[in-house]
Amino acid sequence: MKVDYQCLPCLVRQATDSAKMVTEDIALQQEIISKALKEIAELGFTETAPYLGRKIHRIVKELSNNPDPYKELKVTYNEMAEKICEDYKLSDLVRTSENPVDAACRLSIAGNIIDFSVSRIVKESSIRESIKGCLEAEIYGNTSEELLQAAEGAKKILFIADNSGEIVFDKLLVNQLPKEKITYVVKGAPIVNDATMEDAVAVGMTEIVRVIDNGFDAQGTILEFCSEAFRKEFEEADLIIAKGQANYETVSEVTGKEIFYLLKAKCTSIAANLGCEQGALVIKKG
Repeated sequence: MKVDYQCLPCLVRQATDSAKMVTEDIALQQEIISKALKEIAELGFTETAPYLGRKIHRIVKELSNNPDPYKELKVTYNEMAEKICEDYKLSDLVRTSENPVDAACRLSIAGNIIDFSVSRIVKESSIRESIKGCLEAEIYGNTSEELLQAAEGAKKILFIADNSGEIVFDKLLVNQLPKEKITYVVKGAPIVNDATMEDAVAVGMTEIVRVIDNGFDAQGTILEFCSEAFRKEFEEADLIIAKGQANYETVSEVTGKEIFYLLKAKCTSIAANLGCEQGALVIKKG
C-alpha cells in the first residue's frame, strides 16, 4: 500500500512530536523538523508510509544522538500492558471463553491501539476501553476460525510483531495457536515504539516461542531491506500473521503467500484501503 496525501499530516506530526520529545533545544527541534519536511516534500507517492517514516526517524535519532528515543516509553507500555492483563485476568478470560482463539484474536488486535505513529500519547484509559470493548465488537474481514484452520494446516508460521506493549496481548494469541510452529518476529533495531528483541525478552515472549528479528529498523516489514536470514524465513513460512497497520502497508502487495493481517484500522487511509470503518477490528486474509 503506497503512501497517499492523507498520510502527510501524520508524517509531519511524527516529525514534530519526535523533535519535541528528544530535545528542549528549540534550534535543534527546528533543524530536525526542517530536514524531515524536506524528506516529505521530495516524496513521489511511490513508497510506503513506513519507508518515509524511517527516513524521518533516522533524522531524529542522528541529530539528537539518541539511537532509541522511545526506549523509556516502551518499557512503560510493556509494564502497563502486563498490569492490564493481570487486572482483567485476561489469560483466564481466554482460557474459559467459549471460543478461546476468537477471544485471544480480539485482545491481540485491541492491543494494536498502542501505536505512537498515530498518537504519541496513548492513555491507559484508552487501552483499557479498547480491551473491554473488543470482545463485543464486530470483526471485519475474516474469522478467527479461518485463522486457526490456516495455522493448524501450516508447517511453519511467522508471527510478525508490531509494537511494544501490544506484544503482551499477542502472547494471549500465541498461546492459543500451535506454538511449536511459530516464529515470532521483532524489529532488528529501534524505530518509534516497535517491538525489538529487548521487548520480547522483557515480556517473556522468548520463553514461549522462538523469536527472531528482521534485520531492519523500519516500521512494518520492507522485505527488500530486511536481512537475508529473515527473507529466507519469510519464504519458507506456510503462514504469515502480520500485526498492525505498518505491516499491512508494507506487506499487502506481496503475492503467493498465505497472510492474515490483524489490526485496528486507526486511520482513514488504512480504513479506506481495507473497505472498513475507521476504528474497526480487522482480521483480513491477503
